[in-house]
Amino acid sequence: MKYWIGGLMAIIGVELGAQTVSGTVYDQMSNTPLPGATISVSGTLTGVAADENGFYELTDLEPGHYRLLVSYVGYTGKTLSEVWVKTGVVTRLDVYLERNSSSLDEVIVTTNISITEPGKIGITEEQINRFAATYYDPARLVTSSPDVAVTNDQNNQISVRGISPNYNTWRLEGAEIVNPNHLSNAGTFLDQPSATGGGVNMLSAQMLSQSQFLYSTFDSRYSNSVGGVFDMNLKNGNTTQRQYTAQASLIGLDLATEGPFREGGKMTYAANYRYSFTGLLTQFGVDFGGESIGFQDLSLNVSTPLGTRSRLKVFGTGGLSFNNFDHKPMAESEVIKDRRDIYYDNKTGVIGASLKSGFDNSHLTTSVVLSGYENTRDQYGYDDNDVQDTSLIQHNSQRILSMHSSYERSVGGANVTLGVLANQYHWTGSLQGIFDHSLNQFLINPYAQVEWHIFSDLKVKVGVNYNQSADDSSIDPRISLTQQLNANNSFILAGGKYSQLTNPYNSDFVSFYGGQRWGDIYELLKSYRGTLTHVYEKRGFNVQSEFFGYYYPSVIALGERTAWTFGGTLTSEKSFSDGLYFRLGGSLFESEIEGFVIQTYNTRYNMSMAAGKEWDVSKGTKNRRLGLNLRGQYQGGFYYSENIPTTDGSMSGYSRFDYRTAPYLRFDVRLLWTRYRENRTTSIALDLQNTSGVQNEGYKYFDGFTNQLETQYQLGLIPILTYRVEW
Repeated sequence: MKYWIGGLMAIIGVELGAQTVSGTVYDQMSNTPLPGATISVSGTLTGVAADENGFYELTDLEPGHYRLLVSYVGYTGKTLSEVWVKTGVVTRLDVYLERNSSSLDEVIVTTNISITEPGKIGITEEQINRFAATYYDPARLVTSSPDVAVTNDQNNQISVRGISPNYNTWRLEGAEIVNPNHLSNAGTFLDQPSATGGGVNMLSAQMLSQSQFLYSTFDSRYSNSVGGVFDMNLKNGNTTQRQYTAQASLIGLDLATEGPFREGGKMTYAANYRYSFTGLLTQFGVDFGGESIGFQDLSLNVSTPLGTRSRLKVFGTGGLSFNNFDHKPMAESEVIKDRRDIYYDNKTGVIGASLKSGFDNSHLTTSVVLSGYENTRDQYGYDDNDVQDTSLIQHNSQRILSMHSSYERSVGGANVTLGVLANQYHWTGSLQGIFDHSLNQFLINPYAQVEWHIFSDLKVKVGVNYNQSADDSSIDPRISLTQQLNANNSFILAGGKYSQLTNPYNSDFVSFYGGQRWGDIYELLKSYRGTLTHVYEKRGFNVQSEFFGYYYPSVIALGERTAWTFGGTLTSEKSFSDGLYFRLGGSLFESEIEGFVIQTYNTRYNMSMAAGKEWDVSKGTKNRRLGLNLRGQYQGGFYYSENIPTTDGSMSGYSRFDYRTAPYLRFDVRLLWTRYRENRTTSIALDLQNTSGVQNEGYKYFDGFTNQLETQYQLGLIPILTYRVEW
């Protein structure tokens, strides 16, 4: 650990900043700076014009949250909501404006990514730090949507509208990556590694620029997923000064820094190191009931402009995690796990580069990323005399080399996009005495898309993907129509075909924890989906209703069966302004597999809420805020099946027990005290997770030690105290 900290702290200096928002305004298509663009603070007379390089700087702002209006003649303007201005640091916001194809008059529209933008959930550093019960984890933030179900409190795997979490995929800077989570076995059945989740995400909130989770009828730029797509992006370092963040909580110690490598230089960095609190306690010999848990990670993003239109990013992140359990003496054992030693270790790494180059009326973005992980799970069983009598050694690894290139050009009044995603996969898996496999596969996915306004109030987006693996191929057309009824109301009709390469962790559509099914994994799982969406939006408040349907014509490795999900969702949101925000929603759906009684993730309903209020409690020269943030989730139970040993005289065998867990209910509270000092911002937060202490069921299993069904419960009340300082 000391080497990682030393490498990070070597960059840190002592410069201080002020309450400033700065950045550059660009033409989105050509990546050309827009000199003279205006940036103003909503509801005030404060505003500036960008200089000859498109650079702007809003200074001497009072700390707090703002809405910024960005406009330029001939372009569609933007409203940037929930801009958090703090003392001691500069808030960096680069803005990309689209040319207005209908006229040369400037038009101001709200385009901030929000929960109610159809099929997208925004992920920002500010929201991760404001919302209750996020664990400062980008994956947990999206559970504020009613379209997303919590599969287990201890694991950030999520299910979208009754679909297995194993069909979600992760992207970083446009390229596909392996599961970027620590402790992928946390909370899972028999501590087996999950495919797309874990206890804590390796991508710390301090490293993220605006990212998103897509789960509905996303367009042709996103492929290789029949579930949802985490589209993550790393932030560029501040160009004007070095600044720092230090945070300590029950989650761990977080140290972050960003800025230029030298004063006045164009090359910047953003870096973050994190070490888990439980890992620190383990180092000091603290025992958690025979269990020790820990993780650490280091992330770095270096960014440099190449001329006025191009920018190169070189980035990497690496993490280590472990979860070890020592067996208990026979007299203290209560369940079968107490009779075992279980040692789980994981190593994950990501390294890559991304280049964005602008040309006249076009731009080209290319990312190349290599990612991989290795995890081992060693299990040793003990007899009644505490003598080791069994062992089970597992090893899994995955590597992805991914290249994504996208060329976008303005042709007449249309935007044309041509791109390709090319992935090379390598999996290994061994289970002592059962199997030992090594598999390779590739996926090439060229795509094309055209977006244009047929009329001033009707936008059409048409695209097609072609998917080619070693043994299968698929052509996936997609289309969406957006009809703007008036300034506040619009309808979106969208649909298409979606395919995903099956692999050792998702080849079984029903799926189970670990997913160790190494059969025929070379085919593409194909699906169709369609949505009809209405959006009402006015002054930072919006309401969205959506009817959806997903259809899978052929699933399950043994036998050809159809599957489907259909239902509707209603959500509403008020972005953070005037000290208040909320997100409310509910979803009703049915998720079925032909001929199967059990469909694990068919919770049938999900209701969620998140709301908060901030009060200005400043006194004299002391600038202070008090915030109260609430979250709640109520969803149906999951379906499972368990084999129970039976004995009847001379005959013995198993009988199947099908069951559904009780409905899931959870409330969370976050109290946030923020003080804006002259040259730094400090905050103290108290998260009361699962405030009411409800014992939510995780799953049931037949325990070989008690010889009966046992219920594994999820997390109870957990208080998490956090201290944070930014300067």
